[in-house]
Amino acid sequence: MVEWLEKELAYIKSHKPYKRPDKVHDFYKLDSNENIVLEKNLIRAIAMKSLRESDFREYPLEQFDKLYNKLADYTNLSTKNIGVGSGSDQIMDLLLSTIGKGRSVITLNPTFSYFTDRCDLYKIPTKQIELSSLDNSFDVELFIKKAREYDIIYIASPNNPTGNQFRFDEILNIIESLKDKLIIIDEAYVEFAEYNLSNIVTKYNNVVIMRTFSKAFGLAGARIGYILTNEEMADIFNQYIQLPYPLSSFSMQLAIEVLANIHIVKRSIELIKIERSKIFERLNKMDQIKIFESHSNFFFFQTFSHFEKIKNSMMNEKILIKNFGNLGNYQGAMRITIGNTEMNDKIISIFEKSQLQ
Repeated sequence: MVEWLEKELAYIKSHKPYKRPDKVHDFYKLDSNENIVLEKNLIRAIAMKSLRESDFREYPLEQFDKLYNKLADYTNLSTKNIGVGSGSDQIMDLLLSTIGKGRSVITLNPTFSYFTDRCDLYKIPTKQIELSSLDNSFDVELFIKKAREYDIIYIASPNNPTGNQFRFDEILNIIESLKDKLIIIDEAYVEFAEYNLSNIVTKYNNVVIMRTFSKAFGLAGARIGYILTNEEMADIFNQYIQLPYPLSSFSMQLAIEVLANIHIVKRSIELIKIERSKIFERLNKMDQIKIFESHSNFFFFQTFSHFEKIKNSMMNEKILIKNFGNLGNYQGAMRITIGNTEMNDKIISIFEKSQLQ
């Protein structure tokens, strides 16, 4: 093998590979933040309708216009402010490997690990500002001061894995103060949150908002993501950066049909919010763990010295969750998706039993 290629492959292999979550049958799957409150049969019916309306002999053409128009209606923006991709992961990867090439990044810790992993892979220097383990806050003025030394700012809103949405005035302060930087706002969980930032992309020419159909819309398997940004950035992304056909006809038709049934999605979101309030009220009373307030469809915990006990209890009860352990300033960190009432009651029961032992 040629020397340069051998070195490059060795560099790539030096990174920790992405490990997909385990698929374990007969378990409650609460580790990946999918919307499992949406009924499987409902999504299946939408998928069958999408299948009937897709002609796989042809490249997808008219679906692009239909999807862009549906997204424009949903976001109250122009189709010229929108770009689509094969999940927000693919969009993130494209932005980093093109616009981010040779640049530097500042973000928070913890945050969406895929983003920082891809920065590392593309040799993009990355600075992380620690979140407080008391309330998931951060020193905004310090962040702005440090960010002046970097090219790209990445903030997940709500944040993953902590689940909180930072205050609107804090994010707006960052955007206003750093108009000469590229600011990426990851709104993967925004449908569950207090606010969204879609209306700012027409006011600032340096902001890119990433969205996905994998969470609230219940289409994680379809791999559909999109960006909201200024017209020039969207045009460059669509015409030059993105692949000619990043989504299949079927995936786009699925997105179109789900947006046409947005009332069903919104109903599931409201149910998740009701369950979210119930879980927080019950578990916030416990003194051996710390549950953080959530603006997403999952909860983030510190379990301290009870980490192994709770992790084992979840496995014994056939519940898959995300076990981080010590993460940044957090001790015994866990993340658990909000499921249906039966699942959530079981989660509450496990935590409450751990208090008695």
